Amino acid sequence: MYIPYETIGNLPFFNKFKDKFYDLKVRQNLEYIAKNYKKVQKRLQQKSEKGPLKVVFYVYDDTKWKCQSLYDLLDEDKSFEVEILVTKNAAKNKDNPSYQTIEDVKKTYEFFANKKMNVKYAYDIKHNRFIPFEKFNPDIIIYQHPWYVETSQGPVVCSKFAMTCYVPYYVGNTTSEIEYGLRFHAYVHKHFVLNECVKEYFLSKPLLNPNNLSVVGHPTLDYYILNKSVESNKKYVIYAPHWSINDKRLELSTFKWSGKYILEYAQKHPEINWLFKPHPLLKHRLLTENIMNKDDVEKYWSDWANIGQVCESGDYFKYFNNSKVMITDSASFLVEYFPTKQPVIHLMTETSKNCWTPDVTKLINTYYPANNLEELKSQLKKIFEDNNDYKQHFRSKILSELDFCNQTLSAKRVIDEIKQF
Repeated sequence: MYIPYETIGNLPFFNKFKDKFYDLKVRQNLEYIAKNYKKVQKRLQQKSEKGPLKVVFYVYDDTKWKCQSLYDLLDEDKSFEVEILVTKNAAKNKDNPSYQTIEDVKKTYEFFANKKMNVKYAYDIKHNRFIPFEKFNPDIIIYQHPWYVETSQGPVVCSKFAMTCYVPYYVGNTTSEIEYGLRFHAYVHKHFVLNECVKEYFLSKPLLNPNNLSVVGHPTLDYYILNKSVESNKKYVIYAPHWSINDKRLELSTFKWSGKYILEYAQKHPEINWLFKPHPLLKHRLLTENIMNKDDVEKYWSDWANIGQVCESGDYFKYFNNSKVMITDSASFLVEYFPTKQPVIHLMTETSKNCWTPDVTKLINTYYPANNLEELKSQLKKIFEDNNDYKQHFRSKILSELDFCNQTLSAKRVIDEIKQF
């Protein structure tokens, strides 16, 4: 029997025994999932002998869509029929940067519809309610988001009728528990990770379910295998600021000391082909943390549009592949950009000095750190005025050592794992 967290939360004396009740709930859910596993596996085996299995992607934010290569391969494979289910996340507090409106849901749906992909609403816009995934008869569900998943669409309830997988919308690289220690991570049948180093690191922690980790690379990095670097005399310089201003869990953002200066530098260097790629949550964070007011935010974005391009969609790898430098404090981009072999000016906080997995630490050491404004000025001069990328050979060496962008598509490795179900 499935018992919602809300039920436990309403039990008498809950606060006094909070941890024990949650531990009990997690154990109960894991037992429930294990009980369902063999039944679902048997049903999928029988169905696969007669026809294709239905694979659905759980998506609530088009800017974080990272599974295009996986969708395409599944769509080409006669063993599967594939579908995008666009929903709304379950964040209820409007002050939460992840909070979504109906317009956000429609925008995400249009993103996939415009690509002529097989997409359906998993959120009833007319009645403002979630549609349980069971209504769509999925056999395999691929999640990209581990938080704010509504119960009827989550991996515990869905374990009754489908196999569940998790491909993170970001390329995991930090030691934060949000990458491996959430209940969600334990509840999916397969948690796909970047490489053996990441898997070993996760296994060194007290995981709730250490048996569901599988090394497959990451489908978003397939772009570099499928698309060659663009030869151009006007390659982009990308500025990609993170959103996590004053974040208590993992503060990576340096915007308070770097954001204004980088815009001013860009305005003084119109000869550079600039691309502004902000994190989707940055606007909201600037407002809620009183870093800027609404007019200031709109002017900041407008100023970037006047001197270059602004990219706020999930289709940004075409820019990565046609760039020569990135300036960023974003965690995922540190890995996603690495296969370009181009230099990165890494804007750093105290948190970002010691929060990386061992392999990503090697990677970051090939970049150019800036811990403050003076160091940023020095690195900008080194890269743009002196053309002194002395770590170039080092990056190529580390890239060849790390197994996360080889010639085998990650999407194919994921499908091979799915077929083993």
